[in-house]
This record gives sequence, C-alpha cells and structure tokens, in this order.
Amino acid sequence: MANSESNMSNKILLAISELEKTRKLGEKITKEEMVVKVWKMFPNEFCLRGYPQYPNADISKYVTKLFKENLLRGSFYNYIITEKGKEYVRSILSKGSVKSSKSISIPRQIESEISRIRNSKTFQLYLKGESEFIESDLFDFLGTSSRSFGDSNRTAFISRYNLISKEVIPFCEKNKNKQIDAEKIILLWNLLITKFKDLLNKK
Repeated sequence: MANSESNMSNKILLAISELEKTRKLGEKITKEEMVVKVWKMFPNEFCLRGYPQYPNADISKYVTKLFKENLLRGSFYNYIITEKGKEYVRSILSKGSVKSSKSISIPRQIESEISRIRNSKTFQLYLKGESEFIESDLFDFLGTSSRSFGDSNRTAFISRYNLISKEVIPFCEKNKNKQIDAEKIILLWNLLITKFKDLLNKK
C-alpha cells in the first residue's frame, strides 16, 4: 500500500496494534476506541477539519481497505488484526515508513497566541502568585479590550474567545508535557472562566 489513502489505513492499523498491546483478555477493540487512539497518535490527519481538538470518526473507507486486504478481521465493534496484518505492522515499523505526528510543529497562529499570553500582564501576575483578577485581566488574557465586549454584536470579542477556548487551550492540553508554560496557561484560563462565568455567559 503506497498512496495517501493507504497511508491513512496504515496508521489506523498501527493504532489498533497499539490498542491490542493494552487490551485485556476478553475485551474488544471498538471503532470508538480506534478513532480516539489514531487521532491521539496522528492528530493532524485524523482531526475534524477546522477543529483539531476533536477526532474525525468518518474514516470507515480506510478501515474497509484493511478488511479487504485481509489485514484486519472482525467488525466495527471488535477489530482483530490478522497474522498477515501483524506481519505488515512489523514491516511498517521496521521501515519507519509511518511516523507518529504527536510531536507536531506548533501552528503559527497558536504559537503567536501562546507567546502573547506568556508575555501578558495577567500571566506574569499569575506566575507571581496572584489569583484575584479583575475583568480587565480577562480581556488582557484574551488579547482584546472591554470595548470589544461592549459592541452590539461582540464579533471581535467572540472571535478572540473562540480562538483561545477552541484552539489555544486544546493545543496546550494536548501538548502540556512538551510546551513551555502550557499547563500554567490552562490553569489560569480555568481560573478566569470560573471567576467571570457570569460575564462570559452574556457573550
């Protein structure tokens, strides 16, 4: 299997192989488990388009290819790698033809936002032990102003809020062991959204 579609199938097979290593006797490997596992191993290829924090479950055609080539048997509720499939996994790993994208390069926009947050007044205060924040600190963390929240449609504010909550924070959560200050950014975000939940509910 050499084309891009086959490469996707290869990665799914590797994910199922990894699940088999931790599967207890009698347990089944389901589609849901596979979808999450392959997304964690290869987040770039197996996320929902535009939503990198969520796995894409619409990958049946790649799994079907594995069944057709007798690399996989069972069903979508119980994946089992065949002997041919196990041999194929060994050949993939020995050649190093498929590499996990766990250590993906940080997207430019997210990198810029993380850098901005780390240099923000609110984050610097948090590093010094501050925990009592005011509304202006929330806007500072988001990279906007209270004026954007006061606009009639709040488009600018919502855009900033969605960027942080749907892209930056999920990225930090997935890379908190590799990204400097990622865990601190998450903790500060949770503190801010808890403290200002009434305000944010009005967005």
